[in-house]
Amino acid sequence: MKVASPFAGWSHLAPFLPSGSRVRMGLIGATSFLGSVAESGVLVIITVTADSLIRGVSEITIGPVTVSRSQSVLIAVGLVIARLVFTTLSSHMSSRFAAGAMLTAQQQLTDSYLSASYVARSSRRSGDLAAVLVNHGRFTGDLANGLTLVAASICALVAFGGTSIAVNPLATLGIALIGGLLILALRPLRQMSKRAADSFSGSARDISTSVTELESVQREIQVFAVEREFADDLDQQLVGGAERYRRLRFLSAAVPQIFQAAMLGAAVLSLLLVVNNPGDADLASIGAVVLLLVRSMSAAQQLVMANQRVLEFGAFAEGLNTLITSFRDSTPDHGTERPDRLTPLIVKDVRFTYDGEEDVFEDLDLELHRGELIGLVGPSGAGKSTLVELLLRLREPTAGRIEFGGHDARQIAGARFGHGVAFVPQQANLITGTIAQNVAFHREIPEERIVEAIRSAGLEQEIERLPQGMHSRLGPDDRSLSGGQRQRLTIARALAGDPEVVILDEPTSALDAASENAVRSTLEQLRHERIVIIVAHRYSTLRSCSRILVLRGGRLECDATPADLAERSDFFKAMIGEESVS
Repeated sequence: MKVASPFAGWSHLAPFLPSGSRVRMGLIGATSFLGSVAESGVLVIITVTADSLIRGVSEITIGPVTVSRSQSVLIAVGLVIARLVFTTLSSHMSSRFAAGAMLTAQQQLTDSYLSASYVARSSRRSGDLAAVLVNHGRFTGDLANGLTLVAASICALVAFGGTSIAVNPLATLGIALIGGLLILALRPLRQMSKRAADSFSGSARDISTSVTELESVQREIQVFAVEREFADDLDQQLVGGAERYRRLRFLSAAVPQIFQAAMLGAAVLSLLLVVNNPGDADLASIGAVVLLLVRSMSAAQQLVMANQRVLEFGAFAEGLNTLITSFRDSTPDHGTERPDRLTPLIVKDVRFTYDGEEDVFEDLDLELHRGELIGLVGPSGAGKSTLVELLLRLREPTAGRIEFGGHDARQIAGARFGHGVAFVPQQANLITGTIAQNVAFHREIPEERIVEAIRSAGLEQEIERLPQGMHSRLGPDDRSLSGGQRQRLTIARALAGDPEVVILDEPTSALDAASENAVRSTLEQLRHERIVIIVAHRYSTLRSCSRILVLRGGRLECDATPADLAERSDFFKAMIGEESVS
């Protein structure tokens, strides 16, 4: 197995770093080095000054320079200030480096997710994106911070080691020898740490997804009285996650301590080498070496801990980069055409399959024109939702083509298609913001157009009764609007952009009779200017349709007016009968 190292950590982090990051890392290391050099100078001054006090001399010699004890103290104060300045500067640059990496990772994830195909996005488990964005994004920042600590620790060791060489080369040789042996001995522990980090990363994502799914079905859990069963399933995941976390934390804590213990042994050995040096090592030299050894051990321990952080969080950054790459690889390849009109809508010999074996549609043909209000019905599994997704370019036909205004749908620019085609889902989904912002939906739409869309959806009077009117704030789980009002708000959202094609999936399923009549009246008015397609299971929703399409078994069974269809389609006849009985 390949041994993980800070270099591997850098490769995991590299996709989230801007140009010039190596220079910034170098500056972090340089400031750490200068701060450590200043600290080394202070340690040397302390030892030689203490030695002068013991020997009762008024002057001290530091290398080629001889100064008084008072001057040495002033020099030490200056070095302490320099150490503080360099340390603060290094910390500032490190924090900015880590925060920048986290922000870039999160931005790349959201950008790649939003540009990915609908198929790729919908294949993700519920809650997975939120878990990755928050947790993996933060851990990527922690990885960047760990790498800056590695750089700072290495530079500090170089500074302390260089000073130690100047004071006593023999002791430094002992440290280097034992340190090299330690690096070789700790290779298996680094491998174990990498495996533990990978395992915990996957476990954390699974648990986060399970919790999100639990929240989404919390009503059903209570209704079916399966609280204990869900708790047991989640408990198994939590137990496994806790065990992986325990193993990771043990290694993260134990490896630096093992290294520190070994470094203490190195210090003892180095002291023995100094004491038994046949040269002219004096008390000041020995004292300086001892202080530098202690400080070197601290820097070495920080290096090992930083490397553990790199190992731990590198797995999260690697997983995040893999996910971003998969999203980018699925980006739809739409064209750049901007036709003046998106009508008529023509489906030519369309075939579609999910698994490559069984066709949902085979040689499907449709032709829809401006001014038509078209109903789409059929039993469950007939392909209604699939056809809607094909018309909305959420999926692409396996064969054949769909044309808008005589242009292949795949060649139309995204912005042009988004402006000309609107969709009203069955589930009314709101965003955090005002009613006006929910209607605009992050589009540049004039306020008067928003007001007109609200009026067209039959919401004007109800919104005017709210304390702040259309500037009242809503949220995804807001309860200030009823289900029917929320549904009509999404209809207003669709109409605000003045689309040429409007597709509605069960638009009146949550409406009472009065609201349904208001929406149906709106749809009747819309038909004169655009193509309107309504997927419905209620005949009352379809009464105003000029055509109704019946899908069964992946084929178009009937295409006729409501009056003619009642005689030609058994399914539609049963649909009318069920509603009249109810």
